[in-house]
Amino acid sequence: MVSTLKKNKGVTKIRPIMLCLLVATSYYSQAQELTSAGFIKQLKQHYKATNMLDKFSVTYKSSSLIGFGPQSYDFNHPKSSYGRRIVDIDTKNQTYFSHLTRGGFPGGFIFDTKEYQKGLKRYRYDVNGVLYGKRVFELDTKLGYQNRIDAINEVVDVFAVKDMLNNLSEVSVENSQLDEMANQISFDRKSESLGAITYTFQLSPIKLKSLYNEKNDQLFNYTNHVFYDGIEYASKVLQKEEHYQGVIQIENLVKKRVIDPMKLKIPEGYGPIIKNEKKALVTEMIDKDLYLISNLGDRYIAFKVTENGIMVFGAPGSDKKSEEVIAHINKQFPMKKITSVYITHHHNDHIGGLNAYAQKGVTVLADAFSISAIKAYKPFAENITKFKFRSFEHKELINGVRFYIPKNSHAKGQSFAYFEQSHVIYEGDLLEIPFDNTIANYMSDVEKQFVEFVRKENLVIKRIIGHHRNGNISPEVMNAYYQANVAMVQGS
Repeated sequence: MVSTLKKNKGVTKIRPIMLCLLVATSYYSQAQELTSAGFIKQLKQHYKATNMLDKFSVTYKSSSLIGFGPQSYDFNHPKSSYGRRIVDIDTKNQTYFSHLTRGGFPGGFIFDTKEYQKGLKRYRYDVNGVLYGKRVFELDTKLGYQNRIDAINEVVDVFAVKDMLNNLSEVSVENSQLDEMANQISFDRKSESLGAITYTFQLSPIKLKSLYNEKNDQLFNYTNHVFYDGIEYASKVLQKEEHYQGVIQIENLVKKRVIDPMKLKIPEGYGPIIKNEKKALVTEMIDKDLYLISNLGDRYIAFKVTENGIMVFGAPGSDKKSEEVIAHINKQFPMKKITSVYITHHHNDHIGGLNAYAQKGVTVLADAFSISAIKAYKPFAENITKFKFRSFEHKELINGVRFYIPKNSHAKGQSFAYFEQSHVIYEGDLLEIPFDNTIANYMSDVEKQFVEFVRKENLVIKRIIGHHRNGNISPEVMNAYYQANVAMVQGS
């Protein structure tokens, strides 16, 4: 190595290249010291104000763009949905209140729910009655508070750091990774409950730059820091994973003296309280050769027994649920074979359980556009060659079932099945009536379109089976819902 030092008249002159190396070496030595106790000490000092936040409120809005677009009108052109959440938390008493409003879904759906946990009780209810009506769900408290805290610890950078500092025994401080050129340092944490997490900090000035959760393959990048009420926090968070991109905007973060007691009560007029309990699947005979399976959470699956086999209507969101349905049907009709499974549209929560059917050689029955979406759906890529398809045209009749593909604003190619002899409709996301038949005070655009379509077609209806929430919607309830939200508005 050529020396970069040269003596001249008793003075050591340092060439520019050596000066750079010495500065870098000095910085490196200083930073190396910070990788251990020194930097952790600075973190504790920098974020000490966070220790005072034992009661706080966070309001944030998130917008998401899903890469494949499984919740978009057209999977080829994904659109953003949004959610706005207000969370009040009391860490000492492990109490929280959460108000979540979700919108931006195709068809004009808006979901508005509130949830709280106090002591040994945790409840969730619907503000406008679209999802749950007036029912209140009693939820498991075992992970409720912890899951809410874990979510806040990802969304809000100061709480991510606080959680890390409170669990230093899980952090490999000695093996921190320093990148002096990038002015950053990273720490790895291994948590029994959260998995492997990597925190990357900016060295000067100190800021949390990113958090990576290996278990969920989620990356959070923290930007646009603001200073409010004695706390500095990132007001904008970029969230990324394999098929998902989200932007989270922190609208405010404030200290609280107490959570409003009225937020921790079930409002008057709500009930009954429903416990989330797993129940055995139940089959109801609707008409000759037409059956309905319930106790699948908020989903309903129909099936029709024909001379050639069994047609299933609706695939739950997972293979596990589909396996339960298949086993349940096979037990009741051991001499019959399931020949087809019908899906209403291409959204991921309506096709997620198709692989279980494909592995058994069952034909997927759908419109042509939904079939193209299924073929492009990445989770099916490894097994797509095993899928068998049959498409149908608008108003095509198959085994006494007529399939309609109405123009709508929720999903391209979306259809519903009409059992002509039984006067029963099976649909998904075209009409959302809660199980208790509450007439909600908000109706989406696509629901208006559906009601107007079946009226125009003069379909005789005795019962509507919704894939979600309600397996027995009467035409009277459908008309009352439309009248309350559309007809009265038009007449006003």
